[in-house]
Amino acid sequence: MGRKKTRQSRKSSGSMNSISKDTKRRMRADNKKDMMRVMLNKLDAWKKGKNVIVNEDGVRKNANEVWGNPNRKFKI
Repeated sequence: MGRKKTRQSRKSSGSMNSISKDTKRRMRADNKKDMMRVMLNKLDAWKKGKNVIVNEDGVRKNANEVWGNPNRKFKI
């Protein structure tokens, strides 16, 4: 068996998060306050085919039931 090569320097174990948890929590809270941003994010997720829940008349419903299938073909 051969010997392992000796390294000149030690490889880093990876960097930690550069943004604190408190800062991320505040950013998330700001995003939830802005209703327009929330709905645009939901619309983008719905277009990608993800499972999105929307409130309609105080009832939580799947976005596919409310907005329909995002992959349907349009007919004029």
